[in-house]
Amino acid sequence: MGDNQQQTVVALNQLIEAGKDSELACTSGASEVRDAQLRDILTSTAESYRASVAELQSLVRTLGGDPADRGSMNGTLFRGWMAFRHMLQPNNDDAVLGMCEHEEDAARREYQSVMMKPLPPEASAALQRQYDALKQHHERIHAMRGMQIH
Repeated sequence: MGDNQQQTVVALNQLIEAGKDSELACTSGASEVRDAQLRDILTSTAESYRASVAELQSLVRTLGGDPADRGSMNGTLFRGWMAFRHMLQPNNDDAVLGMCEHEEDAARREYQSVMMKPLPPEASAALQRQYDALKQHHERIHAMRGMQIH
């Protein structure tokens, strides 16, 4: 594997970790929120991240690399903090949305960074499509924060 391919694999694996972090945050959030509409939104968002991660893992394999299969250490620590916070403040849907929004912010920054690097055309196209979907998910979750949904 050449240097460019290796750099692409490393960058895609960073996106896989960020995607897994967002997926896990949304899955966890869906199990914690009281509002059924929020639960549905978080569940569908998690499924979207799961599909994006699978696509990225496939790209990494195509490039001859070993794809990441879990989230980042920072994501794990943050979800642990949020679980602790949820124990102190249960039934706080807005806090759950904040956790998901935080993970999506991290993923968005990671995508922006990777998309600035030279990538194979198939990877660039996939990342742009995934980034556009990520922005839509983020905007929807951001809009839900602070709203009283009943």
